[in-house]
Amino acid sequence: MTLHIIPDWHAYQRRLPEFNDTVHQVQLFLSQGQAVALVVVDYLPNLRQILFHGQIESAQIWSAYDVLQRVQLKYDSPIALMDIDWPDAAEFIEMSDRVVVRVAKKHYATVWLDQVAHARYDRIDLFEAGERVQELILDDRGFISCATTLDNHGQATRRDYLTPSGAVAVQEDCLTGAVTTQQSWTPQTTFKNMAELIAEVVAYHVHDLPDEDTLIIAQSQTAIFLVNKVAPKQAIILSYQTQRTVPQLEQELLLQISGTVDFAVVDTQQQFETINSQFDEQTAVAVIPPYATTALPVQTPAPIITVYWYAPEIDNEVFDAMRALMLAYPKWLLLIETTQDHRAFDDLILLDSQQAVNVHGLVDEHSQKAHQARYQFLSQQDEASRLRYLSNARLLMDLTPAPEQFLQTAAISHGVPQINRIETPYVKPNQNGQIIHKSDQLQEILVSYLTGRYNQQAVRETSQAIGANYQDDMLWIKWQQVFNQIKQRKASGK
Repeated sequence: MTLHIIPDWHAYQRRLPEFNDTVHQVQLFLSQGQAVALVVVDYLPNLRQILFHGQIESAQIWSAYDVLQRVQLKYDSPIALMDIDWPDAAEFIEMSDRVVVRVAKKHYATVWLDQVAHARYDRIDLFEAGERVQELILDDRGFISCATTLDNHGQATRRDYLTPSGAVAVQEDCLTGAVTTQQSWTPQTTFKNMAELIAEVVAYHVHDLPDEDTLIIAQSQTAIFLVNKVAPKQAIILSYQTQRTVPQLEQELLLQISGTVDFAVVDTQQQFETINSQFDEQTAVAVIPPYATTALPVQTPAPIITVYWYAPEIDNEVFDAMRALMLAYPKWLLLIETTQDHRAFDDLILLDSQQAVNVHGLVDEHSQKAHQARYQFLSQQDEASRLRYLSNARLLMDLTPAPEQFLQTAAISHGVPQINRIETPYVKPNQNGQIIHKSDQLQEILVSYLTGRYNQQAVRETSQAIGANYQDDMLWIKWQQVFNQIKQRKASGK
């Protein structure tokens, strides 16, 4: 049996997916020797980079846009600046994130480096009389993949998806949505919109797949449309992930599954309880986390006592409690991962630094700067950065209404105690962390954990015991149970 997985990667045309359930599911299935085929329905000219970043290059790939654009190229081969046919006497001005091309002293084009590593070119803007008139998207296999024409107001009017030789394979009217194309697999040449065309080519692909194979589809509004439109004969599992479902719920969009779906997999118990009302009694649901724990060796505690505080929005009461502790314990380092503007908090830290004393009990310029440096505000971090920070942390603090699952999994792997407001399977109170209900509990608990007045061995043993339930072999068993239930339901005619 092959697992055919349809990811929801539409947002990753110019960046790489992080904390994505599909990436981690593919990693898990491949590690267990399972045959995996990605069915990519999104336009992703950087797909090779996504696969490399996720270490899932060994999965089979079928791409809807490759079929539509008649692309058979497989390997990464980024375009160099000189691969493009520029006008004579073109002048190139290199900047940190782009190259400006001037012809006859006029702005002719801007060639943009990718937003991730600034290591390759991924798009070109063309100009006439100082106005941007066309955007060209570069495929990471070495050709111009898409050309979008813009009007005088910078709005897209037409989008051409190109073959590697430069011919127009699909033309989209950006004003009406109408699509025209000529394809060998269908006599139809016009479609209402790109979604209709994608559904047709996916149906064409899925029709030839063996009946005993399974489709795992990342739940989204697009996925619901595809399932209803294609109606595959294979077993269908919808994968719900909190970071996708929360925005849909905020927009009051329905998440329920159609009768053609055989099973639903949800990433957390809390999320299951949130969306369970949209499932009917016949829906089979399993909670399977996307992230696997790893059994890591015990490390010698770092001399710097580091607290990792995950706070997309910083709680003022909690921050005030931390300010008092940071003055009382000058060896603590506080890392705050937040998306919030922190200038107001910087001012408070600066104010507190006027009380920060040195080893002689005096306040001086050095002691003030040292105090300020012990607060580090971090922007939203990727997976690798979070793992690196947690490997040296003494404590993870996440007081959000829905604790961040990747961080909790990483803390379990590293044996780092956790403080939360919400109970989750990753924390056993008084063993590998605490659940607090009031902010005034925080100072006493933090002092206990960060001054060594807790049972470190109990934290490690509890973390290992919890982590054993979420290692890749255990997650694979949970998935096998889902596959077996689907077989049993189909055999019984349910």
